Formats: sequence, C-alpha cells, structure tokens
Amino acid sequence: MKLKVLIVEDNLIIQMFLEHIITNAGKTHVKTADNGEDALSTIEQYMPDVVLLDIGLSGALNGIETAMILKEKYKTPFVYITGNSDYTTLENAKKTEPLHILRKPIDEYELNREFEIIRQKLLKAKLENSK
Repeated sequence: MKLKVLIVEDNLIIQMFLEHIITNAGKTHVKTADNGEDALSTIEQYMPDVVLLDIGLSGALNGIETAMILKEKYKTPFVYITGNSDYTTLENAKKTEPLHILRKPIDEYELNREFEIIRQKLLKAKLENSK
C-alpha cells in the first residue's frame, strides 16, 4: 500500500528532514504545508492517508485547531509532532485522539521506527473499517 502523507510543519528545516526520511522509508508519497490553512486546502486535492501535524503551528490555526477540522470534516487520521511537552498542551492534544504523537527533537532512526508504528496503526484501522 502506497501511503499518502501530508507533513504540516512551519519550521522549514524540520519539514525538509521529515519529508526526506519519510520519502526514503519507501511506499510513500509526501506533500508539505507550513500552516493550518494551507494544509486544509491541500487536503481538498490530495486526500492523504495520514497527516503529520506540528502542534505549535503559526498562523490563524494552530495544530490542535487544524486537527479538529481534519477529524470532523475530513475523517483523516493525524499524528502530532511536538517539541512543546507541557502537560496542558499535551492533554488538549490527546483529547483530539491523534493516531500517534512524535516528540521533537527526533532523529532519523527514531523517525523510521515511529513511522513504521504509524504505518501499522493505519493498516489496522483500514482492516477494522473494512469489516
């Protein structure tokens, strides 16, 4: 299964790093956005299987607000990426029921390992939805 991934990250260096690693993980097609508004317009055309979403996005919509729209309007699974691990933010994020949470800083080995976990969760969800 070729996985369509949308990376939403406002730090260009982190965005490029994530895109490079996930593209090289194989069987993936990646698009990127750097804010919530661009992410939502990209989703209309691209229809990703999963969105990797920075919690601390700049712009009119932060990552949690963007995630709520992803969940309610598009029914698209999402994974949070966060360097902000304060209790309140993480608790608010967990209430939106992300598929997974990746913590920054993240290295190549860890990202490959975590992305495989994400891939398995997506496959399991597809199997459950097809029953």
